Amino acid sequence: MKIISFNSYKGGACRTTTCYNALPYLAKKLGATAQQPILVFDIDLDSMGLTSIFRPNYGRHSERLAYSSRNLFVDDFEEFNERLRRGLVSSVSDKYFNEKNFQRVGNDLGLEDNESVLFCGADENAGTISDDDFRSFKENSPLQTLIMELESFDEGNQPKAIVFDCASGVQMSTVTTFSFVQCAVVCMRPSLQFRLGTYDYLRNKIPREIKKAKNNMRREIILLPTSVAANVVSESDPNYARAVDELDRLRSRTKNRIVDIVEDIQNVDECILGYTLNSEMAEVDDFGLPEIERFKWQEFLLYKEEALTEKEKLLKKKYEQLAEILARD
Repeated sequence: MKIISFNSYKGGACRTTTCYNALPYLAKKLGATAQQPILVFDIDLDSMGLTSIFRPNYGRHSERLAYSSRNLFVDDFEEFNERLRRGLVSSVSDKYFNEKNFQRVGNDLGLEDNESVLFCGADENAGTISDDDFRSFKENSPLQTLIMELESFDEGNQPKAIVFDCASGVQMSTVTTFSFVQCAVVCMRPSLQFRLGTYDYLRNKIPREIKKAKNNMRREIILLPTSVAANVVSESDPNYARAVDELDRLRSRTKNRIVDIVEDIQNVDECILGYTLNSEMAEVDDFGLPEIERFKWQEFLLYKEEALTEKEKLLKKKYEQLAEILARD
């Protein structure tokens, strides 16, 4: 069972969009089914991006969720844990997996099996989880208890993966997941602000917050530049040659600066406390996720039956590449 999180040092890094678009490729790579689905949790309780995408009409006047991601940290967790255990062992079709608990979102992601990806949203009425809520758990948080419970199932009953769309920075819900995920995708725009902030996030803030983690599991951080200037230019563009040249120079400078960050962090002993830093998405010539204007406000674009531009095809390919890294043993 893979345990994956999507993180960023601050908002605006395309973290939720990246998580959303990696999910269908990850489901295919891992062979997710209704019997062994991917469980997805929106734990960004301040800005619930995935909840807004999967539940566009969800709001103050709609029916409240029976259980939300907040229940993984506080509120009636023992009851939720029992329902989850009974429901997952039997079948995702069990009554405990009705849409007030886990929403079936496979079809939303372009997958034939609607139950191969199940989503647990946030609850906008719940408010922010305070640090005191977390400190009330002297040993394991309910979320960690849930992970251990799922890991105790035999392999044929475990979900293929658990995926968290986290809050930005080192909010407590994010720190909790960082202590036990196997792989964390850290999204960053290639701007100076994001380069400096992400460096500090990986070099200082995350190690300080997870230093109490005592397990010996293998961990990996994938540094993922997002909204990178795309070097795909239409040959019909009257300024084609100049545009290609300028884009290549821009991308080269940006890539070199990001690679410098990776090398600097890797050269510091125990800088990320047992995490290895995967730089594949940052080092290749065609690195990171390309910036596409039309796509920014239509996260679902890649899974609809409409013509894609060359840039959008490239973006689709990059999400598949990310899913391949996430699915590795």
